[in-house]
Amino acid sequence: MRRTGFGTGTWAAGLLALTTAPAAAQMAPPPPAAAAAAATITAGDMRTKLGVLAHDSMRGRDTPSPELMETARYVADRFAAAGLAPGNGDAWLQLYPISRVAPGPAAAHRLEIRGPSGTTEPAWGEEYFNLHEARTAAGEGELILVDPASESMPDVNGRVVVAHVTPANLRQVLGGTLGAKLEAYEPAGVLVVLDIPDNFFAQMRGYLSGDRARVGEVEAEGTPAAFVAMSALPPDLAAAISAGTLPGGWSALMRSEATVEVEEAPNTIGWLEGSDPVLKDEYVVFSAHMDHDGVKAPVEGDSIWNGADDNASGTVTVMELAEAFASLPERPRRSIVFLAVSGEEKGLLGSGWYAEHPTFPLERTVADINIDMVGRNWQDTIVAIGKEESSLGPLADRIAAEHPELDMAVIDDIWPEESFYTRSDHFNFARRGVPILFFFNGTHDDYHRPSDEADKIEYDKMARIGRMLFYLGLEVANADERPQWDPAAYARVVAPASD
Repeated sequence: MRRTGFGTGTWAAGLLALTTAPAAAQMAPPPPAAAAAAATITAGDMRTKLGVLAHDSMRGRDTPSPELMETARYVADRFAAAGLAPGNGDAWLQLYPISRVAPGPAAAHRLEIRGPSGTTEPAWGEEYFNLHEARTAAGEGELILVDPASESMPDVNGRVVVAHVTPANLRQVLGGTLGAKLEAYEPAGVLVVLDIPDNFFAQMRGYLSGDRARVGEVEAEGTPAAFVAMSALPPDLAAAISAGTLPGGWSALMRSEATVEVEEAPNTIGWLEGSDPVLKDEYVVFSAHMDHDGVKAPVEGDSIWNGADDNASGTVTVMELAEAFASLPERPRRSIVFLAVSGEEKGLLGSGWYAEHPTFPLERTVADINIDMVGRNWQDTIVAIGKEESSLGPLADRIAAEHPELDMAVIDDIWPEESFYTRSDHFNFARRGVPILFFFNGTHDDYHRPSDEADKIEYDKMARIGRMLFYLGLEVANADERPQWDPAAYARVVAPASD
């Protein structure tokens, strides 16, 4: 799960009362072949695989790193042993170029905000930080305030765009909608004003002020973009931005510099061809990210951020699902793709690359079932983010009810203010029109800390979730009709990304 600085949320009391499973006597047992395949998903197998991924020798599976490449090959070996076919032509790995971007020297960064009350220069690295999309970036122009959630965009050519970010519109900005809208213009710069809790600002600053990874080559010159704390602005400018009526007379000068190294990072892809002559050309995707945060400054003597729950747990579940589906005596009607991506922690990079360069057409991908952090917290409850968006949500509820032996309730997103929806790999599928469900157990005290270790994982819980997802994926793969979007959700999620 990509950290964006949101808090860990609060566990709500009485969650189990939100859903009740019908009595087991009312449920027909699954077909013997399906039950036997689901039974291959075991806590013991998950413990073994997760012990490999979250071992210190993997050094936190940073993107990019030799250990991440080793992880990708391990996943590919397990896919091959299960009987899957390579999912990138004849290859298991989909390699993509990745640029490691670091801020240049402090003297190369400058932000001047000029107005009726004088000139203010926020402190780089403390009160503001840059989004480095080019090796150098410089611009100067009049400030113009835009609404990130608006359907329309004023003429911002030659001006410095100001976006006021609050907890209410985080999705529009952090989800990339604002950037997509600005692609049609040539602004002098982009100034994102962060009017958000201090802890979130501090974590965003830490993320963007250090080394970053991005897909592809970095341009030599680009448009400057900076994130600045509302508290660092002149009081009269801050008040105007808060009121949404920025007067004339305000301008900004922006400059930044970055150093860049280009490497490669992997996605691992395997698949099972469907059995139906027509439906085999449609695809159900199970996805999870296999990367984590690598080696960092020690915390209580530990410098390896193993990422056992985040997200060795999801990657192992995808591997177990691959083995379960491959064990079926008759394959499902639709084809099933098993996708382990990298770069999630650096900004959904690997899934973004796959979405731009899919090895199986996205227009024929009927669902993405994304698994990110499923090894901790509740024993009998899992959150499925995106339940309200498509017919996959009611189907997940039905599958959980039809399998009371799994003792696993599926509930809605209980942390909408955290914008978890934009923070894992399903998002790159959803905004391109693929119905999604994102299975997630919430964060915890070990989230993005070196203490996220394999010995804290609840393997029995993981196995029960894996079996439930097997039955869910099997239902989607065998259904006559593909999952359907709720029209309002489609308009909210997909339409803005296609504008």
